[in-house]
Amino acid sequence: MVCIVAFVVVLVLSAVSAKYRRLLGRAWGCFARRVTLRPCDTSFRDDVKSSLLAPLAVRAPALVKPASIAIEVVAWVMVLSLIVSLYLLGRSGLNLFVYGTCDKQDTQSCALAAEACSIGSETPGFWESIGRGDVLGAFGNEFGSVGQTIAAIPSRLKTWDAAEYTAANATYLGGYRDGLPVALEVLDPGCRFCAELFRNIEESGFADTHNVTYLAYPISSGFGSKFPNSPLVASYLAATQAFEAERAGLSGTTGDWYILEQLFTGQNAAGTGWQEWMNEADADDARARLQDWLRDAGYTDAEVTAIDRLAASDAVADTLAHTRRVVEDDIQTVAIPTLIAGGRLHAGLADADTLRDIGR
Repeated sequence: MVCIVAFVVVLVLSAVSAKYRRLLGRAWGCFARRVTLRPCDTSFRDDVKSSLLAPLAVRAPALVKPASIAIEVVAWVMVLSLIVSLYLLGRSGLNLFVYGTCDKQDTQSCALAAEACSIGSETPGFWESIGRGDVLGAFGNEFGSVGQTIAAIPSRLKTWDAAEYTAANATYLGGYRDGLPVALEVLDPGCRFCAELFRNIEESGFADTHNVTYLAYPISSGFGSKFPNSPLVASYLAATQAFEAERAGLSGTTGDWYILEQLFTGQNAAGTGWQEWMNEADADDARARLQDWLRDAGYTDAEVTAIDRLAASDAVADTLAHTRRVVEDDIQTVAIPTLIAGGRLHAGLADADTLRDIGR
């Protein structure tokens, strides 16, 4: 291992000083032999160790042997650290290319990623597994995750067609218009970045150049939903879509978009944003607010009651389960919001300028 460490050091020093370049050839020869599991050039290894130990041999000869062992140990540690660092760098780069974030488990921890709410994974991370004493599981999950990322590379190179992933009862912002391309957003009603994206869509005029639709995906965590009332809101959105499908009203302006507009842009009388309020409200108050929004959108009391029944139905539960499978298995995003538009998948928050560029 001394040869490998020496090669790395000599390589760096050679870049800044010519006097080390004469050692580079010998260092490379020793390095090449070690990485191909052949014996190192003993003379070069001994030269390196001798140069490090010579001052100590003069002052304290008895410490030479322990110091020699220490050099080997430090060399091993440095080489292993280098290998781990290169692996982590490669894994992060691969995740950034495939998922738009360095860390699949926590998208917000990556400074290079767009702002987003992290979907995360129910599979424990490497150090979490190590903490539980599951060493085999830690390495198995780690390499399984990398394999999953590699398998997803072809999907990121393809041309994305948002229409392939739309819901059966899809509704569109401002109603569907013939001749415009479809754009699909994967959203969680409780995620603040989804609210920001909604406002960016309005600011940029993106909905004027695209038929914008969505998939409601409440993010799950180990303790239930990441945002407590997101499943309730998602069930009302799906129920409203189902209700409109029954009366052939999907092509026009629908109440689910009114709910999203209020949730993402509105405030209550106290000046609190409705999304923030919804994330903290109890289920009964949240349900009552959703029903009030449906009435404000023009639905009668009887229609609101029908939508409420649909929201608790098995049919809506099946719709939301299907949406979850599409997001996790087909789209395979780890960041919310995710936008499919312009033939590409955009993970995380897209600003107004990006949306204008897509719309051109």
